[in-house]
Amino acid sequence: MGGVAGHLSHLYDNRNLTFNEMADILQKAAKGELVGTEKTDGYNIFLGYVDGKPRAARNKGDMSRGGMTFEDLINREFRGGESARKAYVTAFNAYVKAVESLSEKERAKIFGPNGEIFYNTEIQGPIAPNVVNYDENVVNIHRMGHKKYNKEDNSLEVVANEKESAFLDSVVDRFEEATADQDFSVRRTAFLTLNKITDETFVEKTLDRIQRTGYSGDMTINDYLRDKLTPYTEENFPQLDEDRVKLLVRRMLGDKSAPTVSQIARGMEKEVKAKISAFNKNSKFLIAKLVQPIEMAIHDFAVELLRGLKSAYILDNEAEVERLKNETEKAIRAIQTYDGPEKKAAQDILVRQLDKIKHHDNIDTVVEGFVFQHNGQMYKFTGNFAPMNQLLGLFKYGRGKIPQMVKEMLMERNEGETVAILPGKFKPPHRGHLDMIEHYARLADKVIILISPKEKDGITAEVSERILNMYLDDANIRNADAEIAQFESPLKSIVKVSEFASPVRAAMEYGNRPEMKGTKIILGASTKGGDAAERFAGNVQKYVEDAEVLNPLDYAFDPVGEVISATDFRNALRDGEDIERFLPDTSKDRVDYIADMVKKELKEVNEPFLGIFRGLVDEVLEEEEIEEISSMGGGSVQGYALPLGAKRRKRKKVSEKEVNEALNYLLQKLGV
Repeated sequence: MGGVAGHLSHLYDNRNLTFNEMADILQKAAKGELVGTEKTDGYNIFLGYVDGKPRAARNKGDMSRGGMTFEDLINREFRGGESARKAYVTAFNAYVKAVESLSEKERAKIFGPNGEIFYNTEIQGPIAPNVVNYDENVVNIHRMGHKKYNKEDNSLEVVANEKESAFLDSVVDRFEEATADQDFSVRRTAFLTLNKITDETFVEKTLDRIQRTGYSGDMTINDYLRDKLTPYTEENFPQLDEDRVKLLVRRMLGDKSAPTVSQIARGMEKEVKAKISAFNKNSKFLIAKLVQPIEMAIHDFAVELLRGLKSAYILDNEAEVERLKNETEKAIRAIQTYDGPEKKAAQDILVRQLDKIKHHDNIDTVVEGFVFQHNGQMYKFTGNFAPMNQLLGLFKYGRGKIPQMVKEMLMERNEGETVAILPGKFKPPHRGHLDMIEHYARLADKVIILISPKEKDGITAEVSERILNMYLDDANIRNADAEIAQFESPLKSIVKVSEFASPVRAAMEYGNRPEMKGTKIILGASTKGGDAAERFAGNVQKYVEDAEVLNPLDYAFDPVGEVISATDFRNALRDGEDIERFLPDTSKDRVDYIADMVKKELKEVNEPFLGIFRGLVDEVLEEEEIEEISSMGGGSVQGYALPLGAKRRKRKKVSEKEVNEALNYLLQKLGV
């Protein structure tokens, strides 16, 4: 689950959970005393009813505005492109039919008198495919995790709506008739009964495995991690006194009240500061290693709880289990024989996931997991679905610096460096930009990010460059100083401000630089809106003499989920909205800093109509020269203004006077 739903926790994800509480949960689960539902593999969305209209929400911003109407949803861009849009719109249309079958009084009993309750819902089925293939398209209204927006502190709150939820249960059968002519049915999520573990020694052995890590009694996960990290930090940094060690450990554990690394290392030598900074950034990997024994014990326990369970949403569970086995076996064999970049990293992931799944034959259920609530906190048991999903994801999509093996199997790699060139405005950069950069970082040896020199609503290229470099540092895909190389990844990306406003021209000019000789070039593009097909329809290789241009369509970035834009980002800043959803997960702690930085530069757009026209006129005048050169070069490429390798005239600067003259002419013709 993502968006409003947030992360659904494993037991070990809750840093405040004590060992005694964890033991209590595991014992209740083994006895079949936990009440919960089947975790399904779909698209998460929150559904409500506000001001007489059905509403949907994907994030806090949506909910703060009272949710999206049907029209809003139709006009929204999704990271999964048109297929994702179709799934969301079609499902929402069924939901509209369902809730409109109720009276206003009944709707008030479900959603609250002011429509404040939004229900946690999953869209699943053939129209919304993920790992598991469900037989029916279903809008699943979950039985927990429902939320409302608190205007006082701009937050989302989990609501205790047992009364409202019970009334929904009493009328949900009517939804079947209301949606009979729809592609989706609207239901409540099915309850799931876990296997009872009658072997008491199994539970005892699980708890003993966990206790042997040092985690026991009333100790929380945070206490356990602090006890492990403190001596390790002291060992690595004898220069730090006791107080500074405590502060650094707090920082590593994500305590937002802890001082920054710079503050902790104040007065120390530059080399020591750099090593402490790298150590802190590496802390998430160290923490994951410390939690792993607890994770493995709970995983093996969950496998027994879920063994052989049937999904309520699949007619032939056995056939789907067999399909998943075969897919997983294919992925395992591909990873085992993989011999490309970051081979060792791929093998490490394989070993780690096989430690959990043991063998693909151990996949014996299509149930993704079990969701339950304990002391107001939602948790999940996921069994072998999680490692299976990791292996399939590595095979199909790559991970970190490991490229997509599906594509690797189809590619013939020759000698020479592969360079991806990604031009754009980036005013300001957001998480979608980083997703695209990470995509190409998995495919190429180096990623060149070219920022347009032009301001956008006051945001300069220099500000965009600073923010992008922050994102890249936080995501660990940019090289740091040599002194801390032991903690950092090798060089993967370089951010540059281009001298050219046109993104395509910027990319092409860079592709003709002397240092690009002998490289393989990937020109960045997204599948969203047909961008890749439109931009790279022509044969660009004929314009390149000293480098190989790979087919961009084979490497195009395919966004998944909700699509966001720099325009939305700027508007959110103007409106004083929470911008956290626009930032990558790795940079969420910079939200206030980035907001302040961009707000200082951001200008109000007082004349949107003229502003749009002015931008279009500017671009047309600038590209007119490029088109002429393209023709002189012996042909043009659709979507490209200047062929790679073509002789370039001295660039003519478009003056303000020329823009104004063209703009006035257009306005006169339009009668404005």
